[in-house]
Amino acid sequence: MIGPLEEETDSTLILAAEECPPQDFGALHKFSAHDELIIRKLISHGPVLIRGGRGSGKSALLIEAYRKMRAAKIVLPVYVSLRYLPLLQSDGEEYISHFCKLLSKKIQDELNEEKEQYSFPTASDQASLQEGLLEAAQTLQKRIVLLFDDAAHIGREKPLEVFFDLFRTISSSLVSCKASIYPGVTKFGTRFDVYNDSTVIEISRSDVSKESSFFLEVLKARYPSLSTPDRFSDRLSPMQFASLLGRAVVGNMRGFILACNRFDPTKRIGIPDVNTCLLEMATDYYWPLMDEVAPKLGVYEPLIEPARELIEAIVEHAVRPSRDRKAIAQDRVLIHRQLLGHYAKIFEILEYLGFVARREASRAMKSGGRGGVFAINLCNLIDKMPSQRLTIEAMEDWISGSLEISEIHSSGQIFNAIELPVLAEEKGLAILDRDIAVLRKSPAYPYGLTNDKLTRLKDGGFQKVGQLAEASDYQLKQIHLIGSATVRRVRDVVLQAIWM
Repeated sequence: MIGPLEEETDSTLILAAEECPPQDFGALHKFSAHDELIIRKLISHGPVLIRGGRGSGKSALLIEAYRKMRAAKIVLPVYVSLRYLPLLQSDGEEYISHFCKLLSKKIQDELNEEKEQYSFPTASDQASLQEGLLEAAQTLQKRIVLLFDDAAHIGREKPLEVFFDLFRTISSSLVSCKASIYPGVTKFGTRFDVYNDSTVIEISRSDVSKESSFFLEVLKARYPSLSTPDRFSDRLSPMQFASLLGRAVVGNMRGFILACNRFDPTKRIGIPDVNTCLLEMATDYYWPLMDEVAPKLGVYEPLIEPARELIEAIVEHAVRPSRDRKAIAQDRVLIHRQLLGHYAKIFEILEYLGFVARREASRAMKSGGRGGVFAINLCNLIDKMPSQRLTIEAMEDWISGSLEISEIHSSGQIFNAIELPVLAEEKGLAILDRDIAVLRKSPAYPYGLTNDKLTRLKDGGFQKVGQLAEASDYQLKQIHLIGSATVRRVRDVVLQAIWM
């Protein structure tokens, strides 16, 4: 599967699958046996929802399913990114109109690329869209598979009920709908029964011991020089290195790529180098990540500070055993369901950002009751350990998942100081009103824009992120030395800034 990359493609900067050039997608993306099962479900009949956090691989799975269907030419696959600002800013009939027009255009684009002699009508309402889809499927004598990416936005939940009503309505024996959503989506509407009207698949790659070679395969594809034994010290193998980084970022592919980028200048990698990387990731990636995400959360923006306090409390509880030099910090925690219910949106935010990852929805606790099991990000865990030192023993135990799970009970005092603020009425996303300077390349925006590009954009009259999001390609190209490649770069950065 590994092929030559285009000269202009820097694989270390491609953080999202939807930003990857189509010709390089196969070389840069690897899929496990479990992933292949998910892809087959995305190709088969019936509605499917895949659920996972930021950078967990949802888009990659949808795109790979699309690629396979396109190659087989048995069905008509249509990949639709719902990172479309009018959808984010509308609701009700207005949302339906934007959605139908966007989907109509994507279907016609796909027909043109496949050289099908069929014209799909531009629908502006639910009934005409449904009629157009059924007529197209019958005329082409192909099942149509619609793959909706980024169907949900954590900071703007109101349109979700409208989307899922559309998702349910247009699904039929001739039209299969698939969509990606984030953890914690609950606003499915009154007419959509999530488990009866769809198959829900959770994406999880944290327990790397179950698929020990997955992250090594990713390493070989993206960073060939990091996958050879001669690059490592005698006490560290490429397999251990890849597995530890994968476990450290709780299976988050974006975090994994950013961690690997840090080793490019290191000629020989040892455990101290990995230790330094994880500590730096905690300081200049994960904590800044909260500041980056805050203005995207809409009505939930005030929950960022309680989220920070809650993850600090969890990590502090998990590292207590390590204060005894013979013990190793516990990397998984079982939290009583009463606490999970009370802080539900905060856990959703933490899981979305990759600070924790849910491993089990329900497990019996020693003290009674049940709770959920979460894997803790090792970067933050090591940062709070008294020694801040990675050992061979800890590395092996964390990779294998052999340590006893820590427990946080409903009667405990660990979360007592964390207060939930009263949330205001929804007013939209603060990120849209931020100065475009927030898009500058930084720890919060490793994929950001250079000072030169920001200056040119400001000179061209673009001051706010929302203005850039609404600008046409033509408007951006009118700016001196802004060409097609730069326009795409600006688009990618703005979409990442708004949609997380």
